[in-house]
Amino acid sequence: MGIWPSPTAPIDELALTFVDVETTGLDSTTGDRVCEIALLRVCGDQEIGRFESLVHPQRPMTPGSIAVNGITDALLVDAPPFAAVLPQVQALLQDAVLVAHNARFDVGFLRYEWQIAGQTLPSLAVVDTLALAQAHYRFRHNSLGAIASELGIIPTSLHRAMADVLITWQVWQRFVAHMREAGPVTLAHVMYPHSRRSVAELTAIITVLQEAIPTGKPLQLRYQPGKAPETVRVVQPLEVYYERGHGYIRAFCHLRQEERNFRFDRIAELRPLNED
Repeated sequence: MGIWPSPTAPIDELALTFVDVETTGLDSTTGDRVCEIALLRVCGDQEIGRFESLVHPQRPMTPGSIAVNGITDALLVDAPPFAAVLPQVQALLQDAVLVAHNARFDVGFLRYEWQIAGQTLPSLAVVDTLALAQAHYRFRHNSLGAIASELGIIPTSLHRAMADVLITWQVWQRFVAHMREAGPVTLAHVMYPHSRRSVAELTAIITVLQEAIPTGKPLQLRYQPGKAPETVRVVQPLEVYYERGHGYIRAFCHLRQEERNFRFDRIAELRPLNED
């Protein structure tokens, strides 16, 4: 994990791991934890492996979460802590693109659980079916259940981790089939559905970042933040991450003397500092 595939890679050639977590609440920053996790690894239309487990959250379930997922404290008495299932989770995420519906939620909880386990969640290429729905469709509601219903997918259940993973996979297959009607589907098409950058431009940005981050090499960046004037900055890239259809760089900005986040499609130029 940690090295993103090329944006030009055909989606059918990549390992994809569909992920869903059930939690004690909605906000990991206030101490909510994962109480169930499910992963399904596929390549094309073929399942490669799967894993699901209840997880002891080391805190009580809340009435609100029980009402949603039906997971009670009694069900979790003998469940393992997240650290105990981390090896199985890591194995299914290894060298894969993570796919989830409203991926920011799931990735945020995974990052928190990795942190509690004394580790750092590796940088993952992430595809969000919610972002795809918002970019290409006009569903009456963009919840997973509502989208599945409009697409004629009948769920066996909702708000349990593996059930939601399997529904997300079926929604994904419908989305990709529709996208193929316009031509071949690459990682960039599904990972950055809101981006105004071409696949070639995205590839160039990610290539520069993947070379710079491990070495700590500074980069020169020309940035156009919305309607504000363009600025030229020297940045120390720290992390590439994905959120809601856009790629971002987290970097130390020497101009502002603090960490800042830069969105890919607002970067006019990115190059190593020592280039002429």
